[in-house]
Amino acid sequence: MELHAGLARHLQAHFPEVRIWCGDFLEYHPERRYTRIIMNPPFNRGDDIRHIRRALTLLERRDSDGHMSGRAASAKALESLADVWEPLPRGTFTYTR
Repeated sequence: MELHAGLARHLQAHFPEVRIWCGDFLEYHPERRYTRIIMNPPFNRGDDIRHIRRALTLLERRDSDGHMSGRAASAKALESLADVWEPLPRGTFTYTR
């Protein structure tokens, strides 16, 4: 799933065996629920939390998911849903900028 049409076309061209849906994940309504969701949500304005909450509604079972989220303050909203909570050290992904 990719929001930007140009990136969706690029992904489809490079991964023809994978079905790419171009659109807003928050508005996605699949025909069936998933056993796993791998995602890289946007990390600005708390969008990661909204995307993770939405992903939880798309799973067959709530005990089969894992995610990473951005800011510690907003991520705390998810901590009560977790069996395991592992904060990463500040700067873990600094090299990706």
